[in-house]
Amino acid sequence: MAATDPLARKKVIVVGALEAKGSRVRLAAGLEVERLPEVLAGRVKVVRETGFDASSGGVVTRERVRLGALVLSDKILTPDAVEAQAALVRAAGVRLDRLLVSEAVKNLQARVGVMRGVEEGWPDFSAAALAESVEGWLGPYLAGMTNFREVQGVDFGAVLRDFLGFERAKALDKALPVALEFPGGRVAVDYTGAVPVAAARAKVFYGADRMPVLAGERVALQIALLSPAGRPVAVTGDLAGFWRGAWGEVRKEMRGRYPRHEWPEEPWKG
Repeated sequence: MAATDPLARKKVIVVGALEAKGSRVRLAAGLEVERLPEVLAGRVKVVRETGFDASSGGVVTRERVRLGALVLSDKILTPDAVEAQAALVRAAGVRLDRLLVSEAVKNLQARVGVMRGVEEGWPDFSAAALAESVEGWLGPYLAGMTNFREVQGVDFGAVLRDFLGFERAKALDKALPVALEFPGGRVAVDYTGAVPVAAARAKVFYGADRMPVLAGERVALQIALLSPAGRPVAVTGDLAGFWRGAWGEVRKEMRGRYPRHEWPEEPWKG
């Protein structure tokens, strides 16, 4: 239809004839949206759609009046609290890999995963499983939020611990603590690898002659001894055996590299 044709400015037209070749309109009549024939008016639906706007991070509600695929009117409205919460929950589920990024959260997920391997009844905290159940564990915490920036500010570690429940979170901390006490100080345990690892400078472990127990001896632990520069010099799952065996060679090398540091012959004595 030519742009100069008065019908080109109509919202809705009924086409009676087209050119045999191509799609040029040959016969048509305009329809007023407010005065549609009864046969069409009965097919008009008002659809309220709320979704997440990735460009702004906010939630947008549109009220569209539709006649089949035709949008007769389109209004942007303020979403209500329930709509906004649902839209943000859906967005969080899709973008969960961008939210569960802190080391503390990853370690918590890994700790629960380790417990699932040795004991029944623990939930699946893998990213895929959490994405599927995001409404149940995250939804209540997004009430009143309207922008994804607010979602990114949520303490996901605290939310997941709440999802575990007080008793189970307490049992997890007892079985697989986030850190272990050694004579030289407290050492964080990394559960994200194939085997949990407690890594610290060698001197932190001086005075220790036994391996800490995880989950009632159902989970193995490795100790990574680091040089003064923070580089691994040895990894062992048997501290007592290491002190009385391979430590001699490690000590010899470390004394040459770091002569100002203490490298005792019998480190298990402290």
